[in-house]
Amino acid sequence: MSRSNDDDFEESFPGEAALWEANFYRALKGRRGRQALRDLREALLALPEPKLIEGALCTVNPGKRAAGTYQAGPQRDRRAAELAEYGEGVCAIGALLWHRKVKAGMDPGEAFDSLPTLPDDNYGLDDTASLAVSNAGLVYSLASAIAYKNDETYGGKTPEGRHAAFLAWINAELGDEAAS
Repeated sequence: MSRSNDDDFEESFPGEAALWEANFYRALKGRRGRQALRDLREALLALPEPKLIEGALCTVNPGKRAAGTYQAGPQRDRRAAELAEYGEGVCAIGALLWHRKVKAGMDPGEAFDSLPTLPDDNYGLDDTASLAVSNAGLVYSLASAIAYKNDETYGGKTPEGRHAAFLAWINAELGDEAAS
């Protein structure tokens, strides 16, 4: 399940999409962007299980989350079906936020519990990217692109395949830096 609203995108001015893409590449190739990729790589390697989910920021400990997060009805049924299909886990941004908390001294289980789910159609990739901006210091265009890559670019992959694809992309972007 995607959190993207790309179908509704219309440019507000000519070249808006090209400008957005240029900003992303500048952010990706800059010092902060390179550091963000190294941090994301470290976070992916630190996850207890090498997998990334789509459609939510975090679904770890769903029993704890279910009581306060989901209302009865179709949304809860849909999330239960997604949890059954994808299992517990985090998306790429969720992995980065989790790892930051663990590095700051929080217990890994508590760090997972502290992450929001952002599960339904009222939220989207924008909210996920905004969390990465406010809590991890990423530039919005880079955070948004990572969230999009998680749900859309690698959306057809298994959670394990998505994890592997992200690591391969990061290693390709970092080149020789990835080996160190």
